[in-house]
Amino acid sequence: MTSRELRTWSAAIINFHDFAESVENWSSGTPCPGWTIADLVSHTIDLESMLAADPRPEHSPDWTALPHIESDFGRLTEIGVDYRRGCSRDELLAELTSAHARAVARIESLPPDASIPWLRGETPLPRLLGMRTFDIWVHEQDARVAAGVIGNLDGPGAAEAMQYLTAGLPKVWGKGVGAPANAVLHVVITEPGLTGDFWVRMGEDGKAALISPSETVGDADVTVTIPWLSFVMLAGGRATKTDYARDVVVVGNGDLGTRFLDSMAVTP
Repeated sequence: MTSRELRTWSAAIINFHDFAESVENWSSGTPCPGWTIADLVSHTIDLESMLAADPRPEHSPDWTALPHIESDFGRLTEIGVDYRRGCSRDELLAELTSAHARAVARIESLPPDASIPWLRGETPLPRLLGMRTFDIWVHEQDARVAAGVIGNLDGPGAAEAMQYLTAGLPKVWGKGVGAPANAVLHVVITEPGLTGDFWVRMGEDGKAALISPSETVGDADVTVTIPWLSFVMLAGGRATKTDYARDVVVVGNGDLGTRFLDSMAVTP
C-alpha cells in the first residue's frame, strides 16, 4: 500500500461527497436498480464503516418490499442501505465524512502489506483500496447520471474502473457470448473521459484472453466503439444495451455483437 492509494481513495470520497451535496433531489432513481441518490450515499457509508471495522447494523429489512434484491450479495449490501433510509441528507453527509475518517485511521494503523477480511474474503490492502476507489467513483457516476450532470469522467477511480471492467472482457466474450474458436473482439473506448483499445481472442481451448494488436490477423470479427461512460454503465450492469444503443457502433458479425452487448455486465 502506498500514500498514493490512500490519497486516491480519499479524493474519490471527497468528490463523491461534494457532488452529492450539490444535488437537490436525493430521491431521484439511479442506474442502480432500486436505489436513489440517497441510497448510493448510504451504501458508500456502509462500506466505509465496514472498512473502519464498525459493528454491522442490527437490522432486518422487509425483503418483500425490495424486489430489486435477487442475490445473497445483494442482501448483504442492502442491509446498511435500508438501515439508513429516512435519515436526513445532513446526517448522511456527516456520517460519510466520519466513516471515511475512521476507515483511514484504521488502514493507517495496519502494516502496508496486511490483508483483511472483506466482502469476498481476505484481501490485500492495496487491492482493497483500489476496489473502494473504483466503487466510489462509479457511484459518483451513477449519481451524476441520475442528476443529469455528467462529469469527472477521468477523476480518481476512473483508472481502476478501466482496469477492472476491461479485465472482464475475456469472460464476456468467452462465456457470455460463447464466441467460436479464434473469433476476435475489438473494443474501442472513446472520449469524453478515458480512452482505450482492447483486443480479445477466443482460444481453441474454449478460453478467451486479452491479446495485443500485433497478435491479430486481419480485421476483428466484431468491433465495438463505445464512449467511456456508456462502457462503464454497460460493463457495470447499470443499463441494458437499449439505454445506450445510440452511443454504440458495432461493426462485423451482428449476432456476436448483439450477444456481446447483452452480456457486458461484469460486476455483481
